Amino acid sequence: MTRMAIFISLSMDGDAGLLDFFSRLMNAFEPSLSGRDTQPERTRRAASPSRPPKGPSTSLGVENCGRIVAGSVVKILPKSVLVKYQDTTVLIPQHELLSPNAKLENPVSLFSVGDNVEFVLTSRDEKGWRGSVHALAEARMRKALGYLQPGTAVRARVERFDDRGAWLLAGEVLLRVPLGEISWSWIDHPSEALDLAQEYNVQISNILLEENWLTDKRARNGRVTASIKACLLQPESPQIPLYFKATEFQVRTFARVPRRCDAVALFALEALNQHLSVSEIAELTGLPLVSVQEIVALLREEGLVAGEIITHSGERLLAGVATSKLLNDSGVGGLFASAAPAEQQIHPIDAVAQTYPRHLPTPVFSHKQQSRFMRLRGDELPDGLLARAQIGEAQREQLTAMLRNPHVHLFLSNTPNWRALKLDVPQHWVLAGLWKNFQAVGRPPFRPSPKERGCDALLMVRYMEAEQQLFWEPATCTLWALREGGVKAQEATVCAEDIIQHMPDDIAQRLAKAGPGKWCWVQL
Repeated sequence: MTRMAIFISLSMDGDAGLLDFFSRLMNAFEPSLSGRDTQPERTRRAASPSRPPKGPSTSLGVENCGRIVAGSVVKILPKSVLVKYQDTTVLIPQHELLSPNAKLENPVSLFSVGDNVEFVLTSRDEKGWRGSVHALAEARMRKALGYLQPGTAVRARVERFDDRGAWLLAGEVLLRVPLGEISWSWIDHPSEALDLAQEYNVQISNILLEENWLTDKRARNGRVTASIKACLLQPESPQIPLYFKATEFQVRTFARVPRRCDAVALFALEALNQHLSVSEIAELTGLPLVSVQEIVALLREEGLVAGEIITHSGERLLAGVATSKLLNDSGVGGLFASAAPAEQQIHPIDAVAQTYPRHLPTPVFSHKQQSRFMRLRGDELPDGLLARAQIGEAQREQLTAMLRNPHVHLFLSNTPNWRALKLDVPQHWVLAGLWKNFQAVGRPPFRPSPKERGCDALLMVRYMEAEQQLFWEPATCTLWALREGGVKAQEATVCAEDIIQHMPDDIAQRLAKAGPGKWCWVQL
């Protein structure tokens, strides 16, 4: 109500003293009332002092994400904890409060106001910083990895074992060493080669770190694998002599002649190459002129001649036919020892072994490898075949040229002839094949890793001891018992030689009670 309205109201009542009192009172408040009435509401609000923006004031930039810090708990919320670090308040959600190995239902109950907490700064947005206790282990590992990279050799202490390998600690980094990387000799459990709390030299093999580990708990699985074997000298395998059955093979060729071109068509093509006319070819062959003209038309359709002039394609076909015949007549071939190591399977055709002992059965061979080898064609033929098979320099050049000739096809053929080859092979290659199907009896020999390729077949002597089959391998002088599953063993003849005289005394005495042994071709 304005001053005029109050004055009129009081005058109407006739009370002059009271009117004078209110008149002086209104004069005292007039500046503030008039100002409030004359200024708009929006202008009055804008003139009032502004409040400071919401959100924490902090000097930490986003480059601190992933940093390990420590702060004091200032407030505990139902599903999070507020921690004060320097001038920054960090919120740690409930799912980030526990370490990876902790299993408690309510992690908020673990903290009290004033507790010191170590955590990782994970992210920052318009609401402020967030942190994680769960990410501490991952952050410490990534920080400690600063000086490590694949190929680095360090000292590490054995922390624990499991069936698949060992865990070693290098500083603050936990290293995983797979079972196959502990020793050059294969072991069934890490405790066979390692001792707890002992230090060993290890080499970093691989470091696996994911990118979004700060915000995704599933990405906090950084792993470092290492190898103890890489820091050890690889044992050299001694060479031992073994006999192998080597089958003769020949390199055969045939020209790729178009299906419609028979021997007569090829003869006509050769005659045209010698610049004979169609009538001269008819006179030479005794064929009707019309027939010769039809043959020339056929050659023209195949692109072998243009008119009566031979084309480049026709010349290459005739060269392929001639070279193929020349190579087939020269008898290019060699010997293939199917059961030998891959790099020792191909030999010259004149390779001979020393006199093969007559009391021994036929040496071993691998039917699978031999069938695979005989199916090779054209470009599939290995380079070693040209280098190791009996072939002259001129023939090698011809054979190489034919491999590039589209009109010539190369293949292999075998003969029923075979020879016994005595080859020096790595002992570890033989042992690798034996360990796949057998368990060593007595003192175990060197055991290569299962990843190493071993032999596929051996000639062994089988004994029967109380319904248990034992196999003696003469080349390595080792005795074996079958694992579960067994092997394919085809008996040969009764062992005529006294194999026991080449055995250690303890094994010889044991097998002497088992009676005579029998030779067997064993497929591993």
